[in-house]
Amino acid sequence: MTRRRDFSDDAPVNVERLNGLSIEALYALADKMGLDLPPALERVFVVEALLEAIEEDSAERKSAGDAAVHIEEKKYSGSELDEIDASIDAAPCIECRYNETVVQVIARDPEWAFVFWDVKDEDFDELHASDAYSHLFLRVIKEPGYDGKTSASFEVVVGDEDDHWYLHLPEEDRAYRVDLYAKIGAKARLLAHSPVIRTPRALMSDSLADLDPDAAELAALSGLASLKIVPAPEHHPSRILGAFDD
Repeated sequence: MTRRRDFSDDAPVNVERLNGLSIEALYALADKMGLDLPPALERVFVVEALLEAIEEDSAERKSAGDAAVHIEEKKYSGSELDEIDASIDAAPCIECRYNETVVQVIARDPEWAFVFWDVKDEDFDELHASDAYSHLFLRVIKEPGYDGKTSASFEVVVGDEDDHWYLHLPEEDRAYRVDLYAKIGAKARLLAHSPVIRTPRALMSDSLADLDPDAAELAALSGLASLKIVPAPEHHPSRILGAFDD
């Protein structure tokens, strides 16, 4: 194993600087310097190879009396390394919005869902151009039927600047859809509706006796029967919290 060497503080690139780069950035730098390193090489050997190459390049230019030596010494230091590392490690840019009129809902657990929506600029301008426009609201529909009929629904008023909520749903193991509406005078204009989701169950069954024999045996082995599980408290179905509220 090659012994790691110490370099002075005035070296073009020191060990600490290279160790701060990702392995992908180190390989990118090696490729840029014309080094043919084997894949999956341990990090310490990649750093060693880079340090040797940079030192040798600097020594050759100094001995040749190259007037541009100071430029070359800084070629792989500071900002250039930052640029290489940032271009490789930076997460892809995710748009905050896509300027579409849409509403989506994701079941978080048996009682809560995360709802997010957007209204494209043209639609929003059209709404605000009307003197009768008052607000947006969400209509939460339980068990939406294919015939257009619903068994239950409730509405939640949201602000024009809002685009997401944590929404409390009244029942577990039920299908829900969320529609986005605009209130214009006495009428409600449908803007978008979400796909239908189903909330998960909080418990496998109200009683272990209701389980089939195989499931009951697994539940017994897990110790579930010894747990004191109480029903969840009742909540008002229209209770909502903002995504960043406490």
